[in-house]
Parts: sequence; C-alpha cells; structure tokens
Amino acid sequence: MKKIFIIHFSLFIFLVPAFAATRKVHTIGDSTMSDYRPAATPKRGWGMYLQAFFLPDSVRVNNRGKSGASTRTFYETENLWPSVRTQMQSGDYLIIQFAHNDEKCKGQDVYHYNDSLRALGQDTTTDMRGTEPNTTYKDYLRLYVREARELGVTPILMSPICRAYFRDGKINDEGRHNLTNNNQSPITNHQSKDYVRCMREVASELNVPFLDMTAATCQAFESLGRDYCMAHFFNCGDKTHTSAEGGMVVANLAYDLIAHAPELAELASWTVKPSDEALAAYSARIEDAGRAAAFSASGTPFSKTISDFRLENLQPEIKNHQSEIINPKSKILPPEGSWPAGEIDEVANRYVEYTLSAPKKKALVIESIELDVCAYGGDGMNIHINAGFGDMFRDVVTLYENTALPKNRPIHVRLTEPLLVPAGETLVLRVLPWYDSRIRPQTGKSLRLSPLTISGKEINKP
Repeated sequence: MKKIFIIHFSLFIFLVPAFAATRKVHTIGDSTMSDYRPAATPKRGWGMYLQAFFLPDSVRVNNRGKSGASTRTFYETENLWPSVRTQMQSGDYLIIQFAHNDEKCKGQDVYHYNDSLRALGQDTTTDMRGTEPNTTYKDYLRLYVREARELGVTPILMSPICRAYFRDGKINDEGRHNLTNNNQSPITNHQSKDYVRCMREVASELNVPFLDMTAATCQAFESLGRDYCMAHFFNCGDKTHTSAEGGMVVANLAYDLIAHAPELAELASWTVKPSDEALAAYSARIEDAGRAAAFSASGTPFSKTISDFRLENLQPEIKNHQSEIINPKSKILPPEGSWPAGEIDEVANRYVEYTLSAPKKKALVIESIELDVCAYGGDGMNIHINAGFGDMFRDVVTLYENTALPKNRPIHVRLTEPLLVPAGETLVLRVLPWYDSRIRPQTGKSLRLSPLTISGKEINKP
C-alpha cells in the first residue's frame, strides 16, 4: 500500500514532536483563543501559539477554545466541555477564559433579557450566550473549577484579552469587559457589570489562581497605540480577533503571567522563553501546516451531491431544497425571524448541517467541497463552514469564513484543501450564519444555500 500523508484537524500533528508529555495544559475559551486553519481566515487565536512557551517533553497544550462560545454554551454544548472532560487527567492544568460572548445581552442573562423584551412587546433573541456577570457568569465559572478539581486538574482563571476599543489613547470600559455604564437594565439589583471583577471574585472565593490578561493586554496595546495595534494585531476586519502577530503577542503575555504567578511555580518550571527567531519559525510552521498536507494514495473517484440537511435553531421556509440551484423562494433564518444584535462570531447551536459517511472498510479522501451561498435582504450576513466528526462533532475546524457576503448575489464556494474521513467514520459539515448588527435585531434577512457537492476518492482502509 502506498504511504498516505494525512491532514489532521489538530495543528499539533505538524507542530509538536511525538512525546509522552507528563502534563497537559487544556485551554477553554472563545474565538480569541481558538485554533484557525490558515487557508480559511487571517484570524489566529493566542492558544495556537502557547505550546511554543513550554518545554515539549514536559507539557502539551490542548487548545479547545471555540469561536462563538460563552461560559454557558461551552458548558452545555455536547462536543465542547463534556469532550474536554474526557481528555483531562489528574495532574493536568485547565486555563479558563471567557467573557466576549457572555456580554451578548449587554450584561444581562439572556433569559432575563428576553423577559424584558417581551414586556416591551419586542422580539426575543435566539442568541442564548448572554450571562449576567454577577450571577450566571460566576455560576458557570464555578462549575468549570469544581469539575476540573474533581478530576485532579488544577484550574486557572484567566480574564479575557481586551478589545481594541480605543478612546483618547486608552482602552475604554467596554473594551475591558466592564459594561456597567452601557447597561440600562432594571431587571437586576447588581449595578456593576464588570466581567473581569466577577472572575477575580470567583478566583478569590474558590482559591483559584487568577491571571489578569485583560490588564496585561490593555497595557501592551495602549503602550503601542491604536494605529500600531490596528495595523499589526487587529487587522482581521474587527477590533476583537487578532492576527498571527497579535496572537503571538498575547501568548507571550500568557507566558509572562504564568511565569510570575507564585501559585503556579510547578507549571512555570516547565515554561521556556523562545528567541524571536524561534517564535517566527513556530508561527511559520502554523502558516505552512495546511498547505504542506497532501494525499498520495490512489483510489476510486466519487462525487456526491447532498440535498438533505439538518437545521438547528434555524427556521426553514423552503419549497424545494433539493433543487440544483438556490431556490429564490427558500429562506433560512432564526426561528424568531430576526437576527440578534451584537453578534460578531458564529453561534455553536445555530447551523445547517450536512453529513457524509465513509464505508466500513474504505476511507474517503475529500478533495473538494462546493456549494452556492446567498445572503438575501442585506449585506451584513457572515458564515463559517466548519468540519467535524460523528454525533459529537469532534475535532472541529473552520474550513471557510466569509464576513462580507454580498447582498442578493450568490457566490460559489469551492474548498480544495484535502480532508480524510477514516473508514466507518461520519464527516459532518456545518454552515453557521450570523448577521453583523451592533444596534438592533435585523429582520428580512435570510441565508439561502444550494445542495452541497463533495468530491474525492475512496481508498483502502489505512
């Protein structure tokens, strides 16, 4: 049998040599931490670079940050926290960093927020990520800490990186995750809506190491100034997600915080400060990892068009989704009919899902994935196309990102970076839409999709 070069969804296969690590550092958080595929987007999460700051024969970083996740949705989504729990062992460490998506309801819990909208006769939100910092946000942080400790894992609470919300040369309150002055809610008696303060209080209450990444990134970004930060660190189209250079800077700050935390002396003993040249080489390997992967095995060509799909938290108005072209009378939109305001990233439980299963004794090499996508009614529609495996949607990776879908004009998406579906395994492809509106919910906007075509070859079971 010919040798097969397999592209794995995790970047570790390319970046970290084989070793029996004595410890793992698990990282859970949102899109500012998560892994990205270089071919899909210029965004880079800082968790992608953290391994460079540890001795590889002592520590392995398991970056499980997830785009769009809040403390609530990461905990309650089957393939996220439950999956991380199965990977943790006694002696490991867990870095917990959330807030960006917890803020979706302006510092209110989504259930209270929906109550207030109903009282005003307004549409409720389908975005279930929002938590109130003094109550539900704290509650979920406590759950992560307690469940990690039950497994013999050391939890670390790390506050979120700041957003590049500059005002007069300084990061403003909202950029530092303090929504106190922006909140007009009469629902709660809690006046302060400061997520960083609330995380620090949980750390003190439960005697957990607290690393103030918000303060560290604020100081670093303010010292360099808005123009430099936007040109070098936040040049991905928004003021939240970092580029490769920005992600590496944040990872470096994480190293500094760990190295100077007395209660993390053991973990700090396994850190290393790489040279600038070594960091540049590490980053280059990340950028080249996907492009270097290829399959050399021969096989039987196949092409399959998938018309049937599953909708989760999306309401279809579709007359014939099996048409070979986008049906102008078909629409896919949230069940409430409006897209919530304030979304800047995917929502894990809102998607269109396609599946393809490999035969029991044959693996599939996916060589191309194609479909037409149309944003109808407005030019603020965004999508991710993610891939994962099985009912648990394991090993998730973003294959495609488009944050500038044109209004009412179909675009053809063709993805050609190869994927391997092992024999007997099911490939799951999800299209995750969101609408960019910071001011108010948007109505009259919908997503329209054609059937999805997957082409490649069947190969003998490796």
